[in-house]
Amino acid sequence: MKTKILSGVVVVLVIGLAAGAFWWLRRPQVITFSDDSKVTLLAVEYGKRHAVPAAKAPAASTKARTPVRRGANSFTTTNDTLVLWVRQEYDATQNQFHSFQYCVYDKAETACMQTFGRNYGNGRQGSEIVAVQIDAFPRRQGKFIVRVQEQGNGGQEMSDQKFVIANPVRGSFANWTAEPLPATKSDDDLSVTLTKLVAGADAPINRNQDNPDDAMNKGVQAVLHIERGGKPVANWEPVSVETSDATGNESRTIQIGQNGWQNGWANSSWQNGDDTFIYQWGLWTDEPAWKIRLELSQQSGFSSDEQWTVQNIPLQPGRQQDFYNSARNKTNAVVAETDLNGVHLKIFPAKQFTDLPQNMPVQGGLTIQADPALPDGMRMTLVSLTDDQTNDVGYWNNGTMTSTTGATTITTYRYGLRDISGVTNLNLTLAVHKSRFVEFTAKPEKAAAK
Repeated sequence: MKTKILSGVVVVLVIGLAAGAFWWLRRPQVITFSDDSKVTLLAVEYGKRHAVPAAKAPAASTKARTPVRRGANSFTTTNDTLVLWVRQEYDATQNQFHSFQYCVYDKAETACMQTFGRNYGNGRQGSEIVAVQIDAFPRRQGKFIVRVQEQGNGGQEMSDQKFVIANPVRGSFANWTAEPLPATKSDDDLSVTLTKLVAGADAPINRNQDNPDDAMNKGVQAVLHIERGGKPVANWEPVSVETSDATGNESRTIQIGQNGWQNGWANSSWQNGDDTFIYQWGLWTDEPAWKIRLELSQQSGFSSDEQWTVQNIPLQPGRQQDFYNSARNKTNAVVAETDLNGVHLKIFPAKQFTDLPQNMPVQGGLTIQADPALPDGMRMTLVSLTDDQTNDVGYWNNGTMTSTTGATTITTYRYGLRDISGVTNLNLTLAVHKSRFVEFTAKPEKAAAK
């Protein structure tokens, strides 16, 4: 009898241990920050259709449980895509800016890619269910890791905890063959020689200040020798770079103006007639080769048929909030218009903002409209901007806004103006010019360890 009772206890104990082990393996992965904000991994999907998982998100203010129905919010992707569904929870009562960035690493954390969440859930502010779309990850590995960086008014914090993600597409992939360096490629009258490609190079921007050796603080270095018509030139630079590998990974960093980049950063520096171009983000270096596709754009020395000069653009009083509000910033008062390189351009009166606090660096705005929008492979550059006394006027490129009317897409370029106190008119010269494209298949070398 005692033996039977003992056997029953053992069976119950074994079942309990098995159930506990199953729960431990299936427990939600959670990343918690020092301010008690947290991110919970709800589901992992791979495919073309992506729907909010059947989960419950607590509301930020009442902590009541708000159901989120599968299929209530969804989106589709053209290709099979990896999506992480996560719940982002933080204190929304402090009325502070809050965001989370997701960084995808290989197991050894030698390189990473960054992405953001898109809000599709029914949760309130402070408790949001978002979709994190991952276009590049170490596809040859069985598992990879995701770290999260929290950003807010109080600064930024990189998580020590990590999500461990099972690779949904691990399998055999083709191998690309790298061409030896230096390699030269040409487009029209421009030739570009890639003399060196280095992954994990030191970068001018530190995204994780706690760990300078973090892969998110590293970039890809490409050393380029550029010639036009057989002669070396230094007035052409990369303005976009696409990096891809044989497993289907791809990243793109693109210049959105003279002062900013999208999907990462990039920097050019010239020495001994060559351009050392460093950019984010690279891919994983265990690949036999990467494809590097560069768009190069002229920076100065434009021909007369690429340029347009307009003088005496009036500077009128106006409110900053109206200038940046597309619904309010509608005017037919065109100062000048022309056709240049197949694009119809319009320039509107510049604005001197009347609703700014004192000592603000941006004091006004200038709007230029392209109708239709510049086609792919064309760029617009402000060659010069001066006041009525021919003094240079500083400006920031505030990006573009697109709108569609019927079959026509219009692009509006907006520039923030500096140092315009007492100015009544502006003079500008702009250029609309064609980019050049080259592509290399190369094996990146790893940066030397320090």
